[in-house]
Amino acid sequence: MRTSRSILAVGGLLVVLGVPLRGRTAGETPPVSAAPPPSPAVILEAAFVNRYSVDLVTRIELIMHGRRGQQRERTLAAATKVVDGRVYSIGRLLSPEYLRDMTVLMMETHDRGQDAFVFMPSLDKVRRISTAQRSDAFFGSDVTYEDIEQQHADEFEFDSMEEGLLEGEPIYRIHTRPARGGNYARAIFTVARKDHALLNVQYFKRDTDDPYRVIDAPRKDMVVLDGHVLPTRISVENRMRGTRTDVLMTKMSTEIKIPNRIFSVRTLEARSPIPQVR
Repeated sequence: MRTSRSILAVGGLLVVLGVPLRGRTAGETPPVSAAPPPSPAVILEAAFVNRYSVDLVTRIELIMHGRRGQQRERTLAAATKVVDGRVYSIGRLLSPEYLRDMTVLMMETHDRGQDAFVFMPSLDKVRRISTAQRSDAFFGSDVTYEDIEQQHADEFEFDSMEEGLLEGEPIYRIHTRPARGGNYARAIFTVARKDHALLNVQYFKRDTDDPYRVIDAPRKDMVVLDGHVLPTRISVENRMRGTRTDVLMTKMSTEIKIPNRIFSVRTLEARSPIPQVR
């Protein structure tokens, strides 16, 4: 049986929370008080593992809403796989026709960095995405490359954490700053207390009280696949530009075999097929 990183993370988190892995014996005195919550880093890492570290094949619709009400759409097939403890992902545009076969490949490296490449069919060329381009638009949407790559808690510095409610659900609200700089000065992650689903992220520029980007994943649109609580709808709003992108995962499966060989530049150049949900 394959032991996933998500299982290890959840098991470790239970220990940190003080939850016994086996039931108490009859007559045993219950604890006087609940254990304190785990650290913000532990909670955020569990949220990232839940969201990103899963073998998944999906069909994604990007619906982009412009400032003046105009709308554009993109459809892509995507696959994500955990390979030797690192997350690899690939996404290929299916429509519109003039962008068909444009493909993005992202591979987590040994040092937790990212190797990222884009295949441009019109040029029949692969170009590398640099670290400075992580905040660039993904297929012309409000989603960035950073939004879809594997993230880790050690990429952030932590200012504070508070408990609260989001639409009646108990949550942790974790205030962070990027440890190595970036396109934003700070971010607030909202994580569900019961299952570490990542419900909301707000990004702020320096010396501002209002977020300029907001990513929202409503609880009502989440499903459980292979022990992971995953969104089927995400809203990404760029308030500086007055635009929004709705990300719809219309087909999802954790049961399709994903070969390791598809995660390579050679796959991009050869336009090799990637798994799809039928």
